[in-house]
Amino acid sequence: MNPLPSVALTQRFLALCRDHGSQRLAVRMVAVGRSTGVPGLPESDDWTAWDAEEMRAAVEYLEQMRIR
Repeated sequence: MNPLPSVALTQRFLALCRDHGSQRLAVRMVAVGRSTGVPGLPESDDWTAWDAEEMRAAVEYLEQMRIR
């Protein structure tokens, strides 16, 4: 079993959700990245089920999207 995301990582994700408008929109952005072949993004759209590795990949992706 993979470890759960840390509180700090989850807080970063939630802050990015606010930056992108909502949790739903942020998860949709991750889904779009996944569908276009960005490696490592979570397969599930249920962010509460993501493990630490999936959450880290989603956070990194959302941070990159915020910069663009």
